Amino acid sequence: MRPQDVRVVERLQPAPDCVELVLEFPEDEEPEPGQFYMLSAGDGRDTYLPRPLSFFRTFSPRRMSFLFRIVGPGTAALGQLRARDRLQAMGPLGHGFPLPERPLRAVLVGGGVGVPPLWSLGRALRQRGCDVTALIGARTRSGLLGQSELQGLGIEVRTATDDGSRGYHGPVTDLLEDMEADAVFACGPEPMLRAVQAFAERRPLQDTYLALEAAMACGYGVCLGCAVERSSPDPELGPYGIYARVCREGPVFRWDEVKL
Repeated sequence: MRPQDVRVVERLQPAPDCVELVLEFPEDEEPEPGQFYMLSAGDGRDTYLPRPLSFFRTFSPRRMSFLFRIVGPGTAALGQLRARDRLQAMGPLGHGFPLPERPLRAVLVGGGVGVPPLWSLGRALRQRGCDVTALIGARTRSGLLGQSELQGLGIEVRTATDDGSRGYHGPVTDLLEDMEADAVFACGPEPMLRAVQAFAERRPLQDTYLALEAAMACGYGVCLGCAVERSSPDPELGPYGIYARVCREGPVFRWDEVKL
């Protein structure tokens, strides 16, 4: 798979430290909810490795957006792009969320910039007749992302903030305790995902899936920089079977497949 030269259509800023880039690809794209792309600002703007980013919203077969937080030089270079600028994108990569074959009660859990893959997932679940609730958390109200976009899909959104500035005062995973769910889908920081794992184990709720975030150099399994420990080693892989690659076997795993 080769990187594609894509065009920036629009730059949005939903929060002071977050940017949403709407990109137009040269050919039709069909990413699955939870898959990601490797993006690089290119043209001398970014001397760092590409950044793995889950796609956020899709507007047409060739137009989709990426929502990310500026945390370092790489994302800063991407965040400086404007309409008509161009960048390099390679994807879609990885395995996305499994979609149910029948309507069910689904709960989406997102923390901070873990929200982007939940939009396309929520849309796919709604198209399958699922009853969907989204639980969105952040440190403070300015970090709550994707609320209106999820509500636009007919999804009920409940919020939580660490400082109590909006919604529930405390971890977003506390809201899970009162939910009646057939399946849970989560993406966010590792402490949040560990709490979702614990919830799935207590219920128990096998249909709980976690989209992991990890630093990656390549995005397709060669560099081994995004390895995560498996709960049960794969004997067919010998000494390497104790690990799974987030970019290749993931980024989505069932809750009991990995150790966090």
